[in-house]
Order: sequence, then C-alpha cells, then structure tokens
Amino acid sequence: MQAEPSGIPDLTGDWIGRYPGHFDEVVQISRQGSHFVALKLTGDEHVPAGEITWRVDASTLSGEGQVAEREFHRPRFVPGRLEVLRPDLIVFHWEGIGSVEFRRDD
Repeated sequence: MQAEPSGIPDLTGDWIGRYPGHFDEVVQISRQGSHFVALKLTGDEHVPAGEITWRVDASTLSGEGQVAEREFHRPRFVPGRLEVLRPDLIVFHWEGIGSVEFRRDD
C-alpha cells in the first residue's frame, strides 16, 4: 500500500463500517481526482447502497458526509473529516452528528 504525497496511506478498496444503531456496512473507497470517495456497497434505511456516504480532500482529509431521513428522504451533505488511525483503520466524523469507524476488508 503506497502513501499519498501528503503521507496519507492509499485508502482505496473495500472497508467495513460500524454504523451506530445499524449493522456493519461495506463501503468502497475510490480516488476521484483530488478526493477519496466512500460509496456504500451495503446500505441502510437512511442512506442506501450505491450512494456516497462521505467524500474528503485527499491531502487535508476534510470533506463532507451524507445524511438522510428514513427511506433516503431529504438527503444532504454535512461537513466532516476523516481521521487515519492506522493504514487499516479510519474514522469519519460527521460534524455535530457522530462518527463511524472503518476497518479495511481484506
């Protein structure tokens, strides 16, 4: 796994997220230009599979996460940031809402 020029590890691939109040969900992180984008492969009653759960600038790790009411009503993005604890463990923080821990799915 190669690091970005900023020293951030390559985060692309499949990850398992522990969403509070739900079950473990699978997201696929890809690099799209200067951003890391996390797409839900497993969804829930708020943000379904196939939708972006969060996206961040690859050099600053600041960005936004998607939230919605049940059945994907009123989807919107709120500010957030990604924290890299280890190359195989990251946490996305939705500002004022909460956090989800993701571990690499090998």
